[in-house]
Amino acid sequence: MAYQAFYNKYRPQTFDEVVGQKAIVTTLKNAIAEDKIAHAYLFCGPRGTGKTTMARLFAKALNCKEGLGHQCNKCDSCIGIMKGEQPDVFEIDAASNSTVDSVRQLIDNVSYQPVMSRYKVYIIDEVHNMSNSAFNALLKTLEEPPSFVVFILATTEPQKILPTILSRVQRFDFSKVSQDDLVTNMERVLDNEHITYEKEALRIIAELADGGVRDSLSLLDKLVSYSGENLTVEDVNHMLGLLSRKEEISLVNAIASKDADKVLLAVRDQYNKGADILRLHDDLIGIYKDFILYATTKDASLLEKLSEDQVREINLSLNEARGAIDTLIRARREYRFSDDLLSHFELTLISLMSPSITTAAPAESSIVKLSQDSKDNRKQNVLLTKPTIVKGKDQEGFVSSASTEKKDADETIQYSKEELINILLYGKKAERQDIQKKWSNLEKYNFTEGKSFEAKAMESCKVVAVTDSCIILTSPYPTEINKLNKKAVQPKLMSMMEECFGKAYHVLPILDSEFAEAASVFRSGTLPEKREIKIDFGEDNKANASTDFFNDLMQK
Repeated sequence: MAYQAFYNKYRPQTFDEVVGQKAIVTTLKNAIAEDKIAHAYLFCGPRGTGKTTMARLFAKALNCKEGLGHQCNKCDSCIGIMKGEQPDVFEIDAASNSTVDSVRQLIDNVSYQPVMSRYKVYIIDEVHNMSNSAFNALLKTLEEPPSFVVFILATTEPQKILPTILSRVQRFDFSKVSQDDLVTNMERVLDNEHITYEKEALRIIAELADGGVRDSLSLLDKLVSYSGENLTVEDVNHMLGLLSRKEEISLVNAIASKDADKVLLAVRDQYNKGADILRLHDDLIGIYKDFILYATTKDASLLEKLSEDQVREINLSLNEARGAIDTLIRARREYRFSDDLLSHFELTLISLMSPSITTAAPAESSIVKLSQDSKDNRKQNVLLTKPTIVKGKDQEGFVSSASTEKKDADETIQYSKEELINILLYGKKAERQDIQKKWSNLEKYNFTEGKSFEAKAMESCKVVAVTDSCIILTSPYPTEINKLNKKAVQPKLMSMMEECFGKAYHVLPILDSEFAEAASVFRSGTLPEKREIKIDFGEDNKANASTDFFNDLMQK
């Protein structure tokens, strides 16, 4: 007999064997038991979560010879469905049958009585691939099929299905299967195959499967072929090009200590050994996330990648971790534009070790300090990022080092706590309240090309102070503040303010914690001397030599 892959060999044959999806199983069982069988269902969710399997099990339960709701796996109907040979259960791949002609042929066959069963069941897989005209041809039949016909549509992309189809079906959303359920399922498979294993190895596979039962069994199948009778963590890491958790924690600590030589040499060494760069990048995001969660909550049950002891091995401040994860997430989206994954990853690591992701607040040195009350961790200033300026040409055509001393229009707006307090001293309550009422006017920019990026970032902001020339916005999210806090963005923001509020206000976006600190001093009565505010919003900066250089380059 030909070899069967694990995901086929151990495909559930009854509702009770389904991994996860307990709510859906219960609903379908009850519908059959109470004779409330709908004429059309939509099973949607991520790949490998059991949509097609559930459709086959439902067809079994409708047509089993032992009675409605049974799945004996012994009668002609159940065996026929298992082998794909049951004449009343049709599995149609919509990707290769997406035309109107295919649908018309299906409609012609629907009216015929079942050959050997109670119901004719049509399982249409990946139904989102059907054309709009094919969907429209199916509408009437889907709404009022013969009493002996049940349609089951399966898709990973329900948003592509016409609303008129969605309104005619009962929809079931399949969720990703939990890692614990995936591990339990793999343990059952390996025990049945008489293969020993390390449970941590199965946890790594479950993590890589990302909630997909089929993906977890496919990976397990491949790894068993490699490791033989005993599956270990070392086998998993070696076969899939992964770093051990200890190596990843060591890399994070080297990044925190800004040991560039150690970091880059370690990454190149692992890459030469077959390390998966994208997986390593994702693992770093997970490690920083776990660190932030634990540093914020002290709840070890929230950890996904690390144990409590492993988190304590990481030598980071909370501010550094927040800046690092922001950089990593932003860089992760850019891999699709890169031809050289290693170079992109190395540049990301260099960014993590540069001062641009640190803050003006004193860095905390350990997880112990992070456990202090949140007020001890408040930042004292905004992120001070300053991109490297490319040297341009001077008037005589030679490269001039003096151009690097010019202010870059993309650097962030810098200010002191005293300047914030002075803005509060100059603040106009009536004007602020009027702008607060009109703040929703900015929604019109959400889909406006060239301005939607900033408008989206301002959704999380609120107006806390207004002077003759300046609006202060606060947000709890550093990423949104970073988007708005560029000097180069000011002209666009001022234009938006003028259109919405009739005045070209400067916009000063700051973190909630920074404003709270300034407001606390303001309320205490120990105020600095009221003086003119001179925050550099960058509007007077001219195009520097680096800008001229790139403009010339693009024209050429």
